[in-house]
Amino acid sequence: MLLDKCGNRYRNYILILLVSIFMLPIGALSQQQSADKTNQKISDSAKVIAILQSWESSWNSHDMHAFANLFYEDAIWILWTGDVWKGRTAIENGHANVHKTYFRNSIQKEELEELTFVGSDVAVVRFNSTLTGDERYPDKIIRSRKLLVITKRNNVWKVGWGQNTRFAEATPK
Repeated sequence: MLLDKCGNRYRNYILILLVSIFMLPIGALSQQQSADKTNQKISDSAKVIAILQSWESSWNSHDMHAFANLFYEDAIWILWTGDVWKGRTAIENGHANVHKTYFRNSIQKEELEELTFVGSDVAVVRFNSTLTGDERYPDKIIRSRKLLVITKRNNVWKVGWGQNTRFAEATPK
């Protein structure tokens, strides 16, 4: 063996050299994996934020089919009234009905408050909404906070669960 031929004098140097040679690729691999995870998190954050942007644009264009496509087929939506809509079809139909009537000219602005990844494929999003143009209350600004659980299934991010809570002072009387 190489170490036996070199004698004790060089044995420690050779061991250090061999260990270093084998450890360099491991360190480089670890750095690459860390960089890959960081890039993936940035990419996932951008995709989740894009959902919020699509949320606002589909609401303001009153395209409730596009709005509903932000949700999974088995999604849950809890209205500010406490009613629960189960499934994308119910979410689309419910929103389409109000956008044909008192929300037909509404404009909603979203402001991201928090985006937290609680796993590699689960994000919790909290944002404020400001709604104007509700025909029942034409001079009122309705403020609410929304909470979404957005998950990645088959490499696609969508809303799995959400809730709308109106601020008490913003609920028209």
